[in-house]
Amino acid sequence: MIEQTINTFKNTDSSVKAGDLILSEEPFAYTLSSTENGNRCDYCLQKCKVRKCSGCQFVHYCGKSCQRAAWDDHKWECANIKKVAPKVIPDAARLLVKIINRLKYGDGTSYKVFYTRTSFRMWKDLMSHYSDLKKDKKRMEHFTSLCGVLYDFLNDISLPNTVDLMGLYGRMVINSFTILDNDLNSIGSGVYIAASIIDHSCNPNAVATFDGRKIIVRALVDMPKFDWKKIRISYIELMKTPFDRQKELLQSYYFVCQCEKCLNIEQLKYVHAAKCLKQECDNPVNVHWQKNCRLVIVEKCERIRRIHESILNGENNYDEELEDGNGDIQNGDDNTIENGVASDIANRVDESVGEINCDDKNVNKNVVCSKCGTKYPDESIEVFKEVMSCSETILLDMKNTSVAYMEVCKCCIQKQKGVLHPLNVFYAQILEQCFDAFVNVQLWQKACVYAEALLPCFRFYYGPLHPLLGLLHLKYGKILLYKMDLKSALQQLKSAEKILKITHGDTHPLYKEQLLPLLHQAFIETS
Repeated sequence: MIEQTINTFKNTDSSVKAGDLILSEEPFAYTLSSTENGNRCDYCLQKCKVRKCSGCQFVHYCGKSCQRAAWDDHKWECANIKKVAPKVIPDAARLLVKIINRLKYGDGTSYKVFYTRTSFRMWKDLMSHYSDLKKDKKRMEHFTSLCGVLYDFLNDISLPNTVDLMGLYGRMVINSFTILDNDLNSIGSGVYIAASIIDHSCNPNAVATFDGRKIIVRALVDMPKFDWKKIRISYIELMKTPFDRQKELLQSYYFVCQCEKCLNIEQLKYVHAAKCLKQECDNPVNVHWQKNCRLVIVEKCERIRRIHESILNGENNYDEELEDGNGDIQNGDDNTIENGVASDIANRVDESVGEINCDDKNVNKNVVCSKCGTKYPDESIEVFKEVMSCSETILLDMKNTSVAYMEVCKCCIQKQKGVLHPLNVFYAQILEQCFDAFVNVQLWQKACVYAEALLPCFRFYYGPLHPLLGLLHLKYGKILLYKMDLKSALQQLKSAEKILKITHGDTHPLYKEQLLPLLHQAFIETS
């Protein structure tokens, strides 16, 4: 029986520098994604040559040491996996069963994870959002289907009653982390007791990365005094409109984010912006392209609602609004507002700012660039609306298939150029798909073109210190090094080093084993 997990944490009441380790922790329960089955070790999660478990013929290990270390966790599921074969147990069901097994052996009351010298968390401290789950139709359907799987999988083992089981399910789905590899691709899921104390912000001051199954949280900014209550990480992908981020958080975690980034007036001007028709002008032009188009949910702040509406209407009086309110955007002490009722999602969304009826012919009258005064004619407005709709459809299609269609992306980019602003979120998302597609087929010259265009988009949506931005610099530098563009390669790899040293630390495999050898090679070849 485990009484205390081995983990590392930052002492409170001390200052924190960007890049400092705040927390490292092993998971309470975790599982490798079934899509990685046979490619990675089920225990250490490393990608390597693996061998099947001789019992269940499903789980894989890289060697005897990992197999022995995993046996206490695997022995109870081994026979059951074999029993239901060739069916594959859904990842969520397998993770839930691992949690049930740990609790069965008393780890729910004995397993403590310290995050200060005297403060610790246990399984019971995790929030289940039970009342929210009961009103969430999708989650209840998922829970019901998992129950069916569990009864088939564990018919010889007593399960908790339905109420308790739903509580376990709630704690799992609300508090689990997606485990990422060095390329920031999902490879599994895990529940981390201490790390789950950290709240969300779309403008985080800390970042969570992974080394195998271990979660590592580092500071992104200097802090004069460390305080757990002020630490924020991002729960979700950030290269979206504030509305899409808020909607995802509301549906997944039952709160509406009202952080400074979601209510950032400057960013709202760009996310769905058209490019000014004057070639040398870089100002965003707001053209209404979709009925009931929403950019952000703003609650309990009518002044910000008016500011955002003025932006949507192409007016410039939001500066006056800011001056009237002393430039402050505040919603109490916290940056989030708890929802509490999952069924209210649709109603909350309907309260959002930015609802525009594009059937109204007067909506796009007199669209002009607020910087240079260039007028947007009706035919340009129609082209913009068509390109935005086309981009949205393509992105949805690729999201549903998880495949980037290179030729489709190329065609879409050609349509977007000169029509969408270079920081428009649809343009940025298609650029990313294009870059990944060209890297996959090793068309390096084209990949470089898209990487160069993608960098300012990543800086805009992710900020100056984000693992994805560091990884983009690393990939771009690696390609340039291969192409023998040594000076440019060194510049990109230096940029990657500045970011990844903070986000991952200098002992992480991504930094130590992938970045440093390339950086040393670039230094040698340019000297």
